[in-house]
Amino acid sequence: MFVIISDTDATFNFVVSIMYSQLFNLLCDKADDVYHGRLPVHVRCLLDEFSNIGQIPKFEKLIATIRSREISASIILQSKSQLKAIYKESADTIQGNCDTLLFLGGQEQTTLKELAEVLGRESIDLCNTSDTKGTSQSYGFNYQKTGKDMPYLFVKSWLPNTKINGTGTRSAGNSANHVFYISLNM
Repeated sequence: MFVIISDTDATFNFVVSIMYSQLFNLLCDKADDVYHGRLPVHVRCLLDEFSNIGQIPKFEKLIATIRSREISASIILQSKSQLKAIYKESADTIQGNCDTLLFLGGQEQTTLKELAEVLGRESIDLCNTSDTKGTSQSYGFNYQKTGKDMPYLFVKSWLPNTKINGTGTRSAGNSANHVFYISLNM
């Protein structure tokens, strides 16, 4: 099912948020009442332009409980500030219940700093060898292990006018039931 709403007129966005609320409630009821707590076929909701659909009532509770019923939600945003603007204090709870974070790029400093903080430090192994030939031959080997803060490496790869590309991915488990996307608006 595709739900298409206007990206310039928010008049009927509340209808979409009510529809998602009803969808999650009906699926949970069906899972509990008919299938003993788990749907037989996994249902994945791709919530693109999540900030434009309006606030889904009690979504912070829903995203924490629907996983056990074989229902997942992939939240797609341009920045974390969009989630905070709509869900206020519950924004961290919502993101905390997403076990995978996929960052496709962006320039918002708050998002970049938070992602860099999560990534921590990166170990870099340096190995240098030298071989001098002549009347007295010599050979040298130097090994170093250094650490760079990921804020430097990560944020540097997203600075304008750089030719470095990459994707920062954090996963806290084997299954990606709920995904929190921050996508680059192109």
